[in-house]
Amino acid sequence: MKKNKFNPGVRISIFFVFFAIVFFSLGLWQIERGQSKTDLLKEFKNNTLQEPNYLTEASKKWDRVFVEGKWDSSQQMLIDNVINRGVAGYKVLTPFRIAETNEVILIDRGWIKGNKSRDDLPNVNMVETFEKVSGILEYPELGLVLSDELISDAWPKVSQTKNLEIITKEYNEKIYPLILLADPTSKNSLEYIKINPTNMTPVKHYGYSAQWFLMFIVLCVMYVWFGFKKNEK
Repeated sequence: MKKNKFNPGVRISIFFVFFAIVFFSLGLWQIERGQSKTDLLKEFKNNTLQEPNYLTEASKKWDRVFVEGKWDSSQQMLIDNVINRGVAGYKVLTPFRIAETNEVILIDRGWIKGNKSRDDLPNVNMVETFEKVSGILEYPELGLVLSDELISDAWPKVSQTKNLEIITKEYNEKIYPLILLADPTSKNSLEYIKINPTNMTPVKHYGYSAQWFLMFIVLCVMYVWFGFKKNEK
């Protein structure tokens, strides 16, 4: 009996090499993504356990900080389409003038339920007191928008995005480049929603990595099988 030789052919070999590199590279990439998400979650958790420091120019995303100053409720921004426990509502961003620097930072006071009619905005009035507010700094990305008109005309304005580059254009003065998510201990806090620092957990990345490596293994098995099967006589 003649022993089969391994000879899959040039085209099949090119196909195999190309997709083997793609599948294996994607598997490694997902592992790297999982590791970076693990580091991010660890950094975020450590920051949330720290005592807040006074806000400075050196403060960065996920830092716990505090500010002292006065609220300005005349130019509040309502972030639309925020779902909390299955209910549609708004995140409320309120300008806060820092006493020491006179700089303005937008503070996320929390979530408020929307009314039945979208034309009837919820009551976000507040007492403009001098207050010390602590919380976590965040920099929201553009995300999904559901309307061509991102921001309404009249104050309080309704925004389809929480992206600061877009929101800050509605103000006539410079706004601090991060949003402060206020702790629920503030006198003017609304319903608190915790920050989710990532929309995909490390476990999911590792799961995707396993899928890519499995596809790589299957491809290798098929390549070997075809290489011998093709030359059976």
